Amino acid sequence: MFADDDGAEINLSPMIDCIFILLIFFIVTTVFVEEEGISVNKPDAAAAVTSEESEGLTLEITAQDQVTIDGREVRLSDVARRVRNHVARSDAPVMVRAHELSSHGTFVSVWDAARQGGAEKLAFSTVN
Repeated sequence: MFADDDGAEINLSPMIDCIFILLIFFIVTTVFVEEEGISVNKPDAAAAVTSEESEGLTLEITAQDQVTIDGREVRLSDVARRVRNHVARSDAPVMVRAHELSSHGTFVSVWDAARQGGAEKLAFSTVN
């Protein structure tokens, strides 16, 4: 019936040429832009003031997620009241010092309690 179709072939050369032209087009027109992140101003180590020299309040979070102020353990519900009393006496900063093994949830809870206590100058650091 269709005996003549045995010798018919599809020529793929034009399709391969189009693919190569598209590939070259995309390579040439690609723009390599370096995305910018958030710029952070890092303080100099020489300008750092230790917590013993400052009059600020230091909230410490231990590896077992216990919150301490001046070496005494306090409940999380008391943090806002203690910060409020401190901020009322002076405008000194409040430092949250968290152990590297403490949970993020405890840190966020302490940070929020300090904010609720009226602390506007908040800082944090980690300890080993």
